[in-house]
Amino acid sequence: MSTDSTQATMDRYFDLMGRESDFGVCYSSDVTWLIADTGEVIAGRRAVRDYVVALHATFVDSHTRRYLVGDDHVYLEGDCAAVPSEAGDRTCFCVAYDLVDGAITAMRCYGLGARSV
Repeated sequence: MSTDSTQATMDRYFDLMGRESDFGVCYSSDVTWLIADTGEVIAGRRAVRDYVVALHATFVDSHTRRYLVGDDHVYLEGDCAAVPSEAGDRTCFCVAYDLVDGAITAMRCYGLGARSV
Protein backbone atom coordinates (compact mmCIF):
# COMPACT_ATOMS: atom_id res chain seq x y z
CA MET A 1 0.00 0.00 0.00
CA SER A 2 1.16 3.50 -0.70
CA THR A 3 1.45 6.05 2.08
CA ASP A 4 -1.71 7.75 0.75
CA SER A 5 -3.66 4.46 0.86
CA THR A 6 -2.37 3.71 4.34
CA GLN A 7 -3.40 7.20 5.48
CA ALA A 8 -6.88 6.78 3.94
CA THR A 9 -7.42 3.50 5.79
CA MET A 10 -6.34 5.02 9.10
CA ASP A 11 -8.49 8.12 8.52
CA ARG A 12 -11.51 5.85 8.04
CA TYR A 13 -10.56 3.79 11.11
CA PHE A 14 -10.29 6.80 13.42
CA ASP A 15 -13.38 8.43 11.92
CA LEU A 16 -15.48 5.32 12.61
CA MET A 17 -13.99 5.02 16.10
CA GLY A 18 -14.73 8.67 16.85
CA ARG A 19 -18.34 8.24 15.78
CA GLU A 20 -18.63 5.07 17.89
CA SER A 21 -19.35 3.10 14.72
CA ASP A 22 -18.03 -0.38 13.95
CA PHE A 23 -14.36 0.38 13.30
CA GLY A 24 -13.73 -3.38 13.22
CA VAL A 25 -14.56 -3.27 9.51
CA CYS A 26 -11.08 -1.79 9.05
CA TYR A 27 -9.49 -5.00 10.39
CA SER A 28 -8.59 -8.12 8.47
CA SER A 29 -10.46 -11.21 9.68
CA ASP A 30 -7.27 -12.53 11.31
CA VAL A 31 -6.11 -9.24 12.87
CA THR A 32 -4.01 -9.42 16.03
CA TRP A 33 -3.34 -7.06 18.93
CA LEU A 34 -0.11 -7.75 20.82
CA ILE A 35 0.49 -6.30 24.27
CA ALA A 36 4.23 -6.15 23.80
CA ASP A 37 5.02 -5.66 27.49
CA THR A 38 3.35 -8.95 28.48
CA GLY A 39 3.32 -10.98 25.26
CA GLU A 40 -0.47 -11.41 25.41
CA VAL A 41 -2.13 -11.63 21.98
CA ILE A 42 -5.76 -10.93 21.17
CA ALA A 43 -6.78 -12.38 17.79
CA GLY A 44 -9.74 -12.00 15.46
CA ARG A 45 -11.77 -9.03 14.28
CA ARG A 46 -14.45 -9.11 17.00
CA ALA A 47 -12.08 -9.91 19.87
CA VAL A 48 -9.66 -7.13 18.91
CA ARG A 49 -12.47 -4.61 18.43
CA ASP A 50 -13.96 -5.48 21.82
CA TYR A 51 -10.52 -5.21 23.42
CA VAL A 52 -9.91 -1.77 21.90
CA VAL A 53 -13.34 -0.56 23.10
CA ALA A 54 -12.58 -1.81 26.64
CA LEU A 55 -9.10 -0.29 26.50
CA HIS A 56 -10.53 3.13 25.63
CA ALA A 57 -13.00 2.84 28.51
CA THR A 58 -10.13 2.05 30.89
CA PHE A 59 -7.63 4.64 29.64
CA VAL A 60 -9.33 7.97 29.00
CA ASP A 61 -8.24 11.46 28.09
CA SER A 62 -5.94 10.05 25.42
CA HIS A 63 -3.61 12.47 23.66
CA THR A 64 -1.79 11.66 20.44
CA ARG A 65 1.74 13.03 20.63
CA ARG A 66 3.17 11.76 17.35
CA TYR A 67 1.60 9.99 14.37
CA LEU A 68 3.79 8.65 11.57
CA VAL A 69 2.44 7.07 8.38
CA GLY A 70 4.45 5.07 5.86
CA ASP A 71 3.83 2.41 3.27
CA ASP A 72 1.88 -0.35 5.09
CA HIS A 73 2.75 0.89 8.60
CA VAL A 74 1.60 3.52 11.08
CA TYR A 75 3.11 4.47 14.43
CA LEU A 76 1.15 6.39 17.03
CA GLU A 77 2.67 7.73 20.25
CA GLY A 78 0.50 9.12 22.98
CA ASP A 79 -0.43 9.22 26.62
CA CYS A 80 -3.61 8.67 28.58
CA ALA A 81 -5.05 8.64 32.08
CA ALA A 82 -6.24 5.46 33.77
CA VAL A 83 -9.70 5.09 35.28
CA PRO A 84 -9.92 5.52 38.16
CA SER A 85 -7.41 8.33 38.05
CA GLU A 86 -4.19 7.60 39.87
CA ALA A 87 -3.41 11.05 41.26
CA GLY A 88 -2.99 12.57 37.82
CA ASP A 89 -0.61 9.89 36.57
CA ARG A 90 -0.49 9.49 32.81
CA THR A 91 0.67 6.44 30.91
CA CYS A 92 2.79 6.83 27.75
CA PHE A 93 2.21 4.31 24.97
CA CYS A 94 3.00 3.53 21.35
CA VAL A 95 0.87 1.52 18.93
CA ALA A 96 2.39 0.13 15.73
CA TYR A 97 -0.09 -0.79 12.99
CA ASP A 98 0.57 -3.09 10.01
CA LEU A 99 -1.72 -2.83 6.98
CA VAL A 100 -2.22 -5.00 3.90
CA ASP A 101 -4.65 -4.35 1.03
CA GLY A 102 -6.53 -1.60 2.86
CA ALA A 103 -6.99 -3.51 6.13
CA ILE A 104 -5.27 -3.36 9.50
CA THR A 105 -3.70 -6.80 9.99
CA ALA A 106 -1.73 -6.38 13.21
CA MET A 107 -1.26 -3.93 16.06
CA ARG A 108 1.44 -3.93 18.71
CA CYS A 109 0.98 -1.85 21.84
CA TYR A 110 3.99 -0.80 23.90
CA GLY A 111 3.88 0.89 27.29
CA LEU A 112 0.62 -0.22 28.88
CA GLY A 113 2.09 -3.42 30.31
CA ALA A 114 0.07 -5.09 33.02
CA ARG A 115 -2.07 -1.97 33.31
CA SER A 116 -4.00 -2.84 30.14
CA VAL A 117 -7.56 -4.22 30.08
